[in-house]
Amino acid sequence: MIDTAHRLTLPQQAAVARVAYAVEQPNAFALMCGPAGVGKTLVLKHVAAARQLHPRKMILTTLASAAAMLADSGPVGQSDMLQPHTLLIDDAHLAREGELTELLDRTRSKLPTAGLVLAGQGRLLSLVARDSRLEQAVRLRATLPPFTLDESRLLVATMLAATGSLQERDQVARTIHEIAGGIPALATRLAELAAVVAAANPDRPLLPDDIETIQRRLCLHAA
Repeated sequence: MIDTAHRLTLPQQAAVARVAYAVEQPNAFALMCGPAGVGKTLVLKHVAAARQLHPRKMILTTLASAAAMLADSGPVGQSDMLQPHTLLIDDAHLAREGELTELLDRTRSKLPTAGLVLAGQGRLLSLVARDSRLEQAVRLRATLPPFTLDESRLLVATMLAATGSLQERDQVARTIHEIAGGIPALATRLAELAAVVAAANPDRPLLPDDIETIQRRLCLHAA
């Protein structure tokens, strides 16, 4: 089930459209890359949900689960062989050297018409580039960039709705965007914590310095 509270940005919508188009093709092999927290999982969920009525079976999974499913434990049943699949793998950048080639080979062997979508961080591109077979097999590449300032503003607007004047909220949203580097997952967390701080101090407007303090505490907690 997709959380409809998270609206897709234009780059995310474009990624959904490109990946959905790619998986319509037999033996599709597509890549989707972007830094952690930009919405790769969300895009894959939308692709899977959008194809629920399509005969192609969408399987959203992890690298380890896909490898286990395709492990050499005997051939796939005839009924499964006739059913076109698409594997949407969410953490492909974690693959060991040569693991993606093995995954592709097993997919082609056990599910000859299946599509394969690999999503991950930048290391995924390096893994593919180092293997000429993988590089030649790729039919589509999609990239998810960090959010723009306007996209970050829209993302945190509801969470900051009761935290001061319009100008103060804009300053806070800008600070959140700068600290998060446009990464929506981090921006959301900062905005949620900022809303808690604002609720605890309703007589004082939320300021950019408060966001800096929240970030420092997050860094100390992570350390």
